[in-house]
Amino acid sequence: MTSFWGFMFHQLTFRPKPLSPDVRLDGKTAIVTGSNVGLGFEAASELAAHGLSRLVLAVRSEPKGEEAKSKIAAASPACDIRVWPLDQEDVASVVAFAERARAQLDRLDIACLNAGLKRLEFSQSPKTRHEAHVQINHLGTALLSLLLLEPLRRTARETGAPSRMSITASSVAFFIAPTETLTAVPEGHDGSLLKWLDDPASFGTAGSDKRYSLSKLLNVLWMRALAAHVDGKEVVINTFNPGYCRSEFHRVDPSAERISHWIAWSTEQGAWHITDAAVRHPGSHGKYLSEQRIRPFSKFVISPEGKATQEKVWDETLELFRKEVEGIDLSEFE
Repeated sequence: MTSFWGFMFHQLTFRPKPLSPDVRLDGKTAIVTGSNVGLGFEAASELAAHGLSRLVLAVRSEPKGEEAKSKIAAASPACDIRVWPLDQEDVASVVAFAERARAQLDRLDIACLNAGLKRLEFSQSPKTRHEAHVQINHLGTALLSLLLLEPLRRTARETGAPSRMSITASSVAFFIAPTETLTAVPEGHDGSLLKWLDDPASFGTAGSDKRYSLSKLLNVLWMRALAAHVDGKEVVINTFNPGYCRSEFHRVDPSAERISHWIAWSTEQGAWHITDAAVRHPGSHGKYLSEQRIRPFSKFVISPEGKATQEKVWDETLELFRKEVEGIDLSEFE
């Protein structure tokens, strides 16, 4: 179900489960972005608790990352935990992070791309001038997903087992009417969807969470396009819905805060969806998971219009990276 009432039904009746005690991650390395608090922190903690050998906490604030490291290390002292800065508003930071991963990690088995933001007013990222949700939730995640393919593939070839990449989406990706913003670009934007999304006129009414929902739809469309270009025998790429959870993430949205006491899962329960998507479901390449199982995409996503929008998002995103990311090699996708 991808309707609001479907969301409510699953939110009130489904009970998320942690990884089975039988799951062992000994010898493996994982990166979790947005991992100093909330779902990312809890997911990183669970991975470490299952024997993970090396954990990279990718965070905007290194002091907060060090606090998270101390808490995880207290429960999982055998795990080698590293705190690396990552600011998805800054292209140079994303590139530097990926270069560090390629240079310093002898293997990378799991990448949980979880960093994101939610705002109710239009704002631009200072360094790129792109709308903040588009920059952080879509462009930052998309760029990192491309740049981490090399260490993920290398590990798969060396170990003989596919590596994993999971992108945090949300069921709200399917609540919005894409025709409102995605499929009808007004004149004056050269027909570019991304240019239109950088225009304050595209944002809609202040106080609405529609742009956050749209950014999650961009995550879904990007994942589908990326998975179509990557061999699932080397890297299993999926996206998932962590459900509605109590988290600092919703602190900017009073309406979300009000209903959290009634229907929200705990932060830990939401994080179990991250680890579930990243460790289980070997057949989930190019798929969407919700309630810890593979679920169908919305009608729009699989429609001819949705597929055309997916191709447009893919093409425009790669073209933007060619212009804004110095030295990036995207030749394999041409």
